[in-house]
Amino acid sequence: MTRFDHSLGRTLAVTVATALLAACGGGGDGGPDPTGRLKLSVTDAPVDDATAVWVQFSAVEFKPEGAAPVLETLAAKQTVDLLALRDGRAAVLVNDVVLPAGRYEWIRLVVDNVPNVRDSYLMRTDGSECELIVPSGAESGLKMNRGFTLPAGGSLALTVDFDLRKSIHEPPGQHGMGTSCTQAYLMRPVLRLVQDSEVGAIAGTVDPLRFVGVPNCRPMVYVFADGTSPAGSTVPDDQDEFEPNPLVMAPPDPVSGAYRASFLPAGNYTVAYSCSADNMMSDDTATFVFAPDKKAAVVQPNLITPVSFPVLAP
Repeated sequence: MTRFDHSLGRTLAVTVATALLAACGGGGDGGPDPTGRLKLSVTDAPVDDATAVWVQFSAVEFKPEGAAPVLETLAAKQTVDLLALRDGRAAVLVNDVVLPAGRYEWIRLVVDNVPNVRDSYLMRTDGSECELIVPSGAESGLKMNRGFTLPAGGSLALTVDFDLRKSIHEPPGQHGMGTSCTQAYLMRPVLRLVQDSEVGAIAGTVDPLRFVGVPNCRPMVYVFADGTSPAGSTVPDDQDEFEPNPLVMAPPDPVSGAYRASFLPAGNYTVAYSCSADNMMSDDTATFVFAPDKKAAVVQPNLITPVSFPVLAP
């Protein structure tokens, strides 16, 4: 395992989420500080048939246990290309916001999604721009019911992981705003909320000889959470309505074959490679060659677990 590289991309337009869990400190009057500081970022998994997925965030709402929700309106609305947030990158929505310390029940992201307004939209690979419909994005928001505790006098960093491959749908009969886009896309977000200090990553390479020049190959690395079972115990399956479903799907780089699955909670995982990855916009099935293409991985906080898929022996 290698140490998690928190410095990656700090000079980029998007900021890598870093673990900020700090020791508790005292208040200005010598007593305990009744507040804590929180950082919230968003990250993403890729989606088929799109070059950009822009979502405009206007506010974040936090629900303390036993108290009314706290609405944090962003000083400037943030329009984030979720598709650009890969390989451990994340865009920071709120940073160092002061909130009452204690237990929180949920977080809600408020998204701007006005019909025929260029706020949230999708760019397709053919260059057309399509409206992105986020049901109740501005009214009820995108809610994550995972609780967390904000330490008194300390700070906490959280990241919201959007899985766009599972979230973006192309419903028939709806029309987008782009000149050549005949349908609007629907986003019913599949979200994970993780605490940055508790997650690690799996990274490695798929030998390009496995997919370069292979007809109709759609290479993909599938990562399955094994829960309390031994690492590598899951029988890989494609993304469908039946379990097991992958927690993360990470495409290898088309030239180097490098891939990375980030923001994974510590635990046991099965990692599998397929040359016939699911296209989430169509009804298809991924297939796996189990013996060479299934590997065990154990993820630890703030570490990268290496898993690679060398070229198959003749």
